[in-house]
Amino acid sequence: MDILTSKLTPSDQAIESSVGDETVLLNLENGTYYGLDPVGTRIWALLKQEHSPAEICDLLSAEYEVEQVTIENDVRSFLTDLKTHGIVIEG
Repeated sequence: MDILTSKLTPSDQAIESSVGDETVLLNLENGTYYGLDPVGTRIWALLKQEHSPAEICDLLSAEYEVEQVTIENDVRSFLTDLKTHGIVIEG
């Protein structure tokens, strides 16, 4: 199943701290820190606003004027990484 068609939400085990235009996430369950650059921070904010991964791709493509396929590949990789680290969960 493509993660872009999944319903993802931030894990209740993930806490965040803003550092300038970047965000640091901590998974309380396993102690993993995860640093987000400004684009990752934007994706995180959109997830918290309950946007679907597909909607996030559309928004980022328009905001950053990047080809849709490039955005989809990058968002797919990023969200898969967050899911692997328990930062986001399906549901």
